[in-house]
Amino acid sequence: SFIPQEKGDWIEYLHEGCQEKIIAAIPRRKLHPPGKGILITCLTVHKQKKSKFFALAQSELGDVYKVSIRLDAEDKTKVVGITVSLLDTLPVANSLNVSKLGMLFIPAEFGDHVLYQFERIDVEDVAPSCTSEEAISAFKGSGMSQGDGDGDYFTTLNASKVACTFTPTMLKNLRSLYTMESLAPTTGILVGELAGNEVSPQIYTLNGRGPRSTLRTLRHGAAVTELAVSDLPGVPGAVYTIKDNSQDALDKKRDIDK
Repeated sequence: SFIPQEKGDWIEYLHEGCQEKIIAAIPRRKLHPPGKGILITCLTVHKQKKSKFFALAQSELGDVYKVSIRLDAEDKTKVVGITVSLLDTLPVANSLNVSKLGMLFIPAEFGDHVLYQFERIDVEDVAPSCTSEEAISAFKGSGMSQGDGDGDYFTTLNASKVACTFTPTMLKNLRSLYTMESLAPTTGILVGELAGNEVSPQIYTLNGRGPRSTLRTLRHGAAVTELAVSDLPGVPGAVYTIKDNSQDALDKKRDIDK
């Protein structure tokens, strides 16, 4: 199982019978303070074909990381290392939901929920990445050994020295497919006829948090979508539909009353 460290900044792989420590630092933003930790807020594991799997972890800043494992060349059941790579920066989610069709659904903690499609998942060679070999090498280079209490080494300050850095950008490995509008959380509300030419009053709400906060206007009524346009020979007095016969379940013809 993948275990984010209690103080953040590190992700460790633990398994029964695993004798060597397998731990990797989490890539950090360039402007992230060295003394401030990175908190992982949600993590999910997705199984692929042929017994392969990977994990996705998201930090409190919205950065999503792919955690992949490396197996022994001779014993494919033995994990020898992990790699933590930056995938993309997304809205902070309540959970990460990966489908078998290559979709990622983000039920956002604040604001609209979003459905993404994976454009690329093998990002270890092109994205900022940290490996367990780098972390263990730095650990041994400090003069400490696993018997000395490795918890004293794997701290926030040492993670900032080992981890690679990055600058958040637009989506590179994911593509937004659909946005499900959400008013949560609503932090302010005002009801009034402010448009000046409408019968019913409008509802103005303040939603979201930070850069994803919005001001929205709600109006009473049902939304309609225009499906077709037909030119009429004159100005109609009324438009209604009729059935071909009394046995039909739905109207099929259109009649115009001039």
